[in-house]
Amino acid sequence: MHRHLIVMFLSAALAAVGAAQTPPPATTTDAASRLRAELSLERALYFPQEPIRVRFTLFNPTEQPVEFVAPAPESDGGGITLPRSLVFGTAAQPALTVAYEKDAPVALRSSQPTAGGAEPATLRLAPHASLGVEIDITRLDRMFRYPGEYRLEWKPLGDRGVAATLAFRIERRMVAVLVTDYGKVTFSLLYEKAPRNVENFLDLARQHFYDHKLIHRIIPGFILQGGSPDGTSRGVRPDGKLVPAECNDTPFQPGTLAMAHKPDDPDSASCQFFVCLARLPELDGKYTAIGQASDEESLRTLRRLGEVSTDRDGRPLHPVVIRFFTLRRADEPRRAPVSQSPTP
Repeated sequence: MHRHLIVMFLSAALAAVGAAQTPPPATTTDAASRLRAELSLERALYFPQEPIRVRFTLFNPTEQPVEFVAPAPESDGGGITLPRSLVFGTAAQPALTVAYEKDAPVALRSSQPTAGGAEPATLRLAPHASLGVEIDITRLDRMFRYPGEYRLEWKPLGDRGVAATLAFRIERRMVAVLVTDYGKVTFSLLYEKAPRNVENFLDLARQHFYDHKLIHRIIPGFILQGGSPDGTSRGVRPDGKLVPAECNDTPFQPGTLAMAHKPDDPDSASCQFFVCLARLPELDGKYTAIGQASDEESLRTLRRLGEVSTDRDGRPLHPVVIRFFTLRRADEPRRAPVSQSPTP
């Protein structure tokens, strides 16, 4: 016989209601259609050998309790968590798979014993309640050592039940190189201080979005600005994505790379960026800094760009084109410039 385990997360007011007044639960047969599965990560970009902690959650979004048969919830020492057998499934029917790049999906197995051999129980999930667990997936498979795109799919109640997907990228630390007819500017990127905005910028650079766009605004002693889709200081990335502000403690100084946003909405960063041409303390903490150029070649290029002739609105009189905004590994040694002196 199955054990009957009641797992309920109710507010204090609902807990005071008598059991006789509780709506009848949805049955096991329709639980799969009523529950919602969710996968979540802190961010979408990770470095090789960095922990990747995925949150697995089963959520009841309805006004009724939902009952379903599963192994008993497990305890992590501080409370009840989602059974790992619901996270991973069985050898015959895996619940969690991962696809790397264009490879076929493969099952991910638990690195710890699960409650799979325990007697099943009938779980009751209260209205608007959830049950979850967080797992470092890098402990499950050595494949997560490799840079590239990954896609998780989770079906905790089998093929006929709810499903959730999640995509993320593992990438070695990169630097961004702005190439113009006036020279190159190399930016180290502030991964830890502005992870979402850095990932947004990297995504655009990987798509070659910035190639052949204009630096449409140059104000000497202040900033240069680029990345507008039509070169007019208007517009966002083609898919309309906006990124919340991640203002940080980076001082805005010559070579600081930051995301532009609408004057009245700091959470409207998309594809346009600006680079400081001077120390600008009035911008500190008001925009999201995502990178910094500090080598002499980069600062020399910025000085040249800051001397470009413009109209009264800061628009260059002759187009200043971004030839490329390319990425290279931060640990990749830079090639020494070719000497202009005659060799003996």
